[in-house]
Amino acid sequence: MRLLFVLDQWAELSETFVVNELQALRRMGHVVYVQAARRAQHPNPEAPEDVELFVLSQDGRRRQLLDVAWLASRHPLACLRDLGRRRRWRREEWVRPLRALATAARRLERDGIEHLHAHFAAGAALDALRLAALTGRPFSVTAHAYDIFMSPRNLRAKLETADAVFTGCDYNVEYLRTAAPGARVHKVVMGVDAEAFARQTALPGGRTVLAVGRLIEKKGFDVLVDAAALLGQGVRVRIVGDGPLRGELVARIEASGAPVELLGSLPPAQVCQALEEADVLAMPCVVARDGDRDSMPVVVKEAMAMQLLVVASDEVGLPECVLAPWGFLAAPRDARALAQALRRALALGPQERSRAGEQARAWVKRHADVESQTARMSAVIDRTDASARDLRCSPRNAIKRARREN
Repeated sequence: MRLLFVLDQWAELSETFVVNELQALRRMGHVVYVQAARRAQHPNPEAPEDVELFVLSQDGRRRQLLDVAWLASRHPLACLRDLGRRRRWRREEWVRPLRALATAARRLERDGIEHLHAHFAAGAALDALRLAALTGRPFSVTAHAYDIFMSPRNLRAKLETADAVFTGCDYNVEYLRTAAPGARVHKVVMGVDAEAFARQTALPGGRTVLAVGRLIEKKGFDVLVDAAALLGQGVRVRIVGDGPLRGELVARIEASGAPVELLGSLPPAQVCQALEEADVLAMPCVVARDGDRDSMPVVVKEAMAMQLLVVASDEVGLPECVLAPWGFLAAPRDARALAQALRRALALGPQERSRAGEQARAWVKRHADVESQTARMSAVIDRTDASARDLRCSPRNAIKRARREN
């Protein structure tokens, strides 16, 4: 299959799951192209360099005008429908001019793209929806978190128009089936490569707690700082990531004397090394005041693959993977409950930690392996594309085809 990944940015450091899925599809034999609205501000150094990338903003106005004339001559009714729908879409979000998509549409036909897949139900999903309608190709969407809960712009239209919708946990599936009852929603976990996230050394058996994520409200790192202050100096807490709340967290750490170190953003290889040196992963997610939230963070499954204990809030999709004996849950926004859960995890002896870690890794291999989860997505796309082709065939063409076959 020849697929086009439609993205808002490529390849963002915090979106390693996009690269992982793309690489898994390529290993399955699919040809995958990438279209992005822009290049990532914080690029992933491990993104493949040989992927064919098309950035929407890189074409000049003259090229766009020539291509929109070509598109209008090839698909006049589709162009008129697109212009009409733009008025409705503009009520909720900015809509890219048709000329900006015309070159992308021409490339689809030139490269023989068979399917479009958008990551995030945001601007990329609208681009994919429009390109699919303009060129008669099927498209799918993977909905994640902020695009569902914080900025659900034209969400129902995008999901119900898509031939398939994927999302990473039961929490999201239930929400999307309510928000877009007509959508064909499938659970596909954002998987990890258990071989890439495999321990190189024995579990350290110490009292180091690691947290990984952007420094934003929904990660709950302010609660982690307060919990660390309650735990005292015997515990070492390290937070990997950067973001707008860094200043507030620094002030909170200094005021409380919490044993917390902010490491800033790190490339994937160094995150892996930080996991190697940790005893527990903390993921105290909360629902932010603006409604933003996580679903099932990939780093939790990476930590489990590396046989770490996990302490998390009983929120969003976390209870689906943070299970006993490796998982410890606490009420969200409750620093005392989080501190108590961390104490329970850190109180386990070396043998108990080892047994629990082995079970965590086995769970990842069964339920969150990037190869098997991507294969599930590919199989759904195969089925839905076949159905879409059948639906696009008119009764007259079906009769003619039957006569030829007979």
